[in-house]
Amino acid sequence: MPNSSGFREDEWSRFVEYNISTRVANSRIGTLLIVLLMPFGALLDYFVYPESFWFFLLLRVGCSLIALLCWWVLKGPIGRKFYRAFGLFIFALPSVFIALMIYYTEGVASPYYAGLNLILIGLTWVAQMYVPETVLAVLMMICIYTAACYYHGGTGLSRLINNYYFIGLTGLIGITGSYYLNRSRFREFLLREQMAKQREELKESNLKLLEMDKAKTNFFANISHELRTPLTLLIGPLDRLRRSDEGVADTERKELLDIMQQNAMRLMRLINDLLNLVRLDSGSLKLRPTTVELEPYLEGICRSFFPLAEERGLDFRWEIDDGGIAMVNLDREKVEKVLLNLLFNAIKFTPEKGAITVRAKRLGKHVRIEIEDTGKGIAPEELESVFDRFWQAETSSNRRYQGVGIGLALVRDLVRLHGGEVDAKSELGKGTVMGATLDVTVEPIGESSVVSQGKDEVDTKWLETLYRRADFFPTQLDVNSTVEKPSGEVATEEEELPGILVADDEPEMMRFLRSQLKGAYRIHEAHNGMEALKLAESHRFHLILLDYMMPEMDGIAATKRLREMPQHKGVPIIMLTARADEEVKFEALDAGATDFLTKPFSSMELLARCRNLAAVYDMQQQIEDRTKRLEKALSLIKQTETQMVQQAKMASLGQLSAGLLHEVNNPLNFAVTSIHLIKKRLSRSPHPEPELLEKPLADMHEGIRRVSSIVSSLREFTHPDASRFERIDLLETIDTAIRFVQIPVAKLSLEKEVSSGLLIRGNQTQLVHLFINLLQNSVDSLLEKGGEGRWLKISGVEEGDEIKLVFEDNGLGIKRQELGQVFDAFFTTKKVGKGVGLGLSICHRIIDQHNGKILVDSEYEDWCRFTITLPRYANT
Repeated sequence: MPNSSGFREDEWSRFVEYNISTRVANSRIGTLLIVLLMPFGALLDYFVYPESFWFFLLLRVGCSLIALLCWWVLKGPIGRKFYRAFGLFIFALPSVFIALMIYYTEGVASPYYAGLNLILIGLTWVAQMYVPETVLAVLMMICIYTAACYYHGGTGLSRLINNYYFIGLTGLIGITGSYYLNRSRFREFLLREQMAKQREELKESNLKLLEMDKAKTNFFANISHELRTPLTLLIGPLDRLRRSDEGVADTERKELLDIMQQNAMRLMRLINDLLNLVRLDSGSLKLRPTTVELEPYLEGICRSFFPLAEERGLDFRWEIDDGGIAMVNLDREKVEKVLLNLLFNAIKFTPEKGAITVRAKRLGKHVRIEIEDTGKGIAPEELESVFDRFWQAETSSNRRYQGVGIGLALVRDLVRLHGGEVDAKSELGKGTVMGATLDVTVEPIGESSVVSQGKDEVDTKWLETLYRRADFFPTQLDVNSTVEKPSGEVATEEEELPGILVADDEPEMMRFLRSQLKGAYRIHEAHNGMEALKLAESHRFHLILLDYMMPEMDGIAATKRLREMPQHKGVPIIMLTARADEEVKFEALDAGATDFLTKPFSSMELLARCRNLAAVYDMQQQIEDRTKRLEKALSLIKQTETQMVQQAKMASLGQLSAGLLHEVNNPLNFAVTSIHLIKKRLSRSPHPEPELLEKPLADMHEGIRRVSSIVSSLREFTHPDASRFERIDLLETIDTAIRFVQIPVAKLSLEKEVSSGLLIRGNQTQLVHLFINLLQNSVDSLLEKGGEGRWLKISGVEEGDEIKLVFEDNGLGIKRQELGQVFDAFFTTKKVGKGVGLGLSICHRIIDQHNGKILVDSEYEDWCRFTITLPRYANT
């Protein structure tokens, strides 16, 4: 209802609440004007009343300080709570101080009354108080002025009336301005509120439009899928049957005809549902009620569903109570369609070994029908939308259940046509109860009133029968319950065929693809993307067919995962899709698909694309195999070339060494002989300080011994011993080598675990030289490392036709990056010793001559192990 200002009370209340912040801000501006302008008036005091200048200045400063305090209080919650009182106080504060100046000057004759007019004009427009507050402020100011004049005394009625006139006129102008200013602000507030409301409505409308656009897009995508899939299963088998150049076996012909019939029924059912919706919207679909017996009618529909429920392993029951009134009036066809849609929906979402119960009860002029299932249930936030057109709980490309979302919407519209309503109750994981209440008292019409529209009676009955058969044809159910699980096993005769992985959730589509591809490929079947990935992990395929829309994982996601598998990076992938828009094609190609087939497609096109892509993949594999063989051959050529270069170097070294050996041996012999002579003469004529000569002579002898060892190694390397092989006892040979190697027993621990009777066929001299080299390397490495707990271990055992020897120590070891060069000529490390790097190269050559193997393993500064494998001696 409107208030005294002519505004609606609720709107004015909202405006007052909205205007609080503005009022507080304006009041603070008013206090700042007082703070600034009151001291500024001291200039007037100086010229008009110079004798009162300092007193008036004190009053003005005091007024400004009080105003400043008000400005600070208005910042907090107290100022916001009492903003109206502060607004009046701001009027009264300067008025009181100006009234004091009037009192102390000339009273009625004081010119300072004009300051009150300024306060009325300034603060009225700045503070923007409401009209009642402005009137009260004007009256307060007149009272304050009257009190100042009265207490001052004196006469001057005419001047007083003059001052009242101007103060009152200024106040009236302020009140009028306040009224229109607040009215303007109120209208602005209403406009803002209306704009905000319209903005919210536009936002909601925009969201609804977006949702409608999304629903429309999903509907067209789903209807495209639902139409194109049965069309594919009509065109494909028909194309196969029409081929004149190939014979079709009777079993295959029957299977193709079954596929065509079932998908024709499926297509007819979908088209009938869409036409019924159109007729409902246009009002052309009318009730044709007839009198029927309730219990037999409903029981007949339930019995027709019993085989399907039994096939899916469901406990299907019905409970019908006609309330003692057997006959009801209803449209048989439309009520049958309602029950069929509700039953198919319950079967679709009820897992194997679940239960479905149909309950029907007569309630006066209504019949209540409920269908309860133990399926997956519906989320509470989705219950309100289950009967909306084109609504689906799952709208993504990997939804588990197919459909376009018109079945339950048709149920709702048909029930409303009967004057009833539908409802649904559900709990996630426990099941759903869907109910329909029908008015069964509508006036029936006779059979004679049904117009045949010029059609032959037989044709009409045949068409009605066909429609009824289509209505009883189920929509796509849960594929996991209607199709056998794929098996990775194939027949033995098919193992030579190229492997193909087919993933599609439509049982009939899988059946058709299997019939067309068998004989040419080794087929592995999957009913969703996850099953396809599991098969791909354990098998390698020449070709992969993936449906775009599949439960659990769609074709796009499965393609991306397949491309991450090394064995399927280059395998051709064909995407089967009922959506022909460019976005889907780009998405499929971007995910890694090689090609795509848009439904409907012919079997000839399917086979041609599969054949061509499989042939291209085979050619790629052949090229890759040949490339690998060429790379391997090239690697062998490079290794052979390297070996030839190495052999040429060794031959040159042998020729060089052969010339040097003779020249080096003679000086060595002379030097050794001279050292012996010097030692002999020193023993005959003792030197006063023999230790000065013994140390240099010992060093000379050690150096000559090392040079002699190098010459011996070079001779062995360039002129290996070619003596004939004989039976060798390895234990005796190792003992001989140990005697030639000086092992400081006090510092090193030698452990020997060599079985007796280890016999091989070989050269005794070469094997002793081999073991001496290995032992001396270990001793040098252990002495170089130093410390306590140093050990050297030799072990030998017989393993089948071979003998395994292991030389191991905990010396300095060899770096990992140097292990591959240990047996190269002239390679040296701390472990190999102080020579020129020929010892281990000679060892490797000796092992090769004995048809054995030598391996090295080591951990730097920790341990080193040489493992030798030699053929066991055979008596034959």
